[in-house]
Amino acid sequence: MAESSERNGASLKQQRYGDTNRNMPAKLIVIGIVGMLIIAAAYIFVQMNRVTTPDVSATQAGWSRTEGKEDEEFIFTLDVTREKPEMYSYCIIYALNYDRAEVGRRDVFVPGGGPKTVRMDVPIATRETAVAGDVYGCSTEIPSFLKK
Repeated sequence: MAESSERNGASLKQQRYGDTNRNMPAKLIVIGIVGMLIIAAAYIFVQMNRVTTPDVSATQAGWSRTEGKEDEEFIFTLDVTREKPEMYSYCIIYALNYDRAEVGRRDVFVPGGGPKTVRMDVPIATRETAVAGDVYGCSTEIPSFLKK
């Protein structure tokens, strides 16, 4: 009789919750987890390589203004350092006013060849008087509008 009540209890449980004995093979679960870990590790490796090793960088080396054109032109001096000087690259630079608002921007093409670090004086057209400038970033992937 005890066996009968256990069976009835089991069938009531099965009616209420459905079949609860669905065991997924343990090997399939382990293979899925290992696969996910391999994909995650590969993604992290690729992202770290993209972010941590810049091919080209630039720093501000100074600035000046063209006399009589203070409201129209800002001359930005930058030092561009390339890992591989033979590669073409470009940088984006910008000029700021007293309120730190951007008043001019320019893409600068850096031809391949020459020394590892190149100093360039680049005029930036501005819409008002600029008092500072900075480098937004650099890359070796030249956009189509800068290609010759």
